[in-house]
Amino acid sequence: MDRRTERYFDQHAAQFDSIYHGGRPLQRAFNRLARQAIYERFAITFEHSEPLAGRTVLDVGCGSGRYAVEFARRGAARVVGLDYAAGMLALAADYARDNGVADRCQFIQGDFTTRQLDERFDVAIAIGVFDYQDQPVEFMRRLKESCRGKVIASFPGRSLIRMPLRRFRYWLGNCPVFFYRESEVRHIGEQAGFQKVEIIPIRSSGTGFVLVGTV
Repeated sequence: MDRRTERYFDQHAAQFDSIYHGGRPLQRAFNRLARQAIYERFAITFEHSEPLAGRTVLDVGCGSGRYAVEFARRGAARVVGLDYAAGMLALAADYARDNGVADRCQFIQGDFTTRQLDERFDVAIAIGVFDYQDQPVEFMRRLKESCRGKVIASFPGRSLIRMPLRRFRYWLGNCPVFFYRESEVRHIGEQAGFQKVEIIPIRSSGTGFVLVGTV
């Protein structure tokens, strides 16, 4: 990621967070219709993270903390969320506090590719991160090195309609965005050196893939 991405998400933190909590009735209806893939990858992530009781989780690109807090609510002993955007992290801290799990959630501002982490986690996730990552193999290798169990990551697919529309929208915000074929996602997982790589297609709106890599 580069600083354009950091600025974009810092400026649009509340807008992105509203995808998860719904916002106004019209916005909720739009999200359920047009952004169903976001809810689908949420369900896939937790399905493949279990069991969570007593485990440690690293959430790279944690954003507003929706995944991190849910991990803690499901019994994770410690969740570390890392993100570039200060605006996102402020929302995450508030969300953890409101849900009574602030004692098990730590949110850190920084660059995952350069920040030294002093522990390996049972589960590491990167949801909505590879959309903005121009060196995906190197990034995935670092995720694997930070984990002793499973790595779960999402990748946007090359949709004929949504891809050019999204690319144009992000271009207006001066934020780069990348898209993937299933073969490219598998190649990234294999090059990272996982013992096992599973690719789960997302068929709903937007399309995409979830990679589950076993360390």
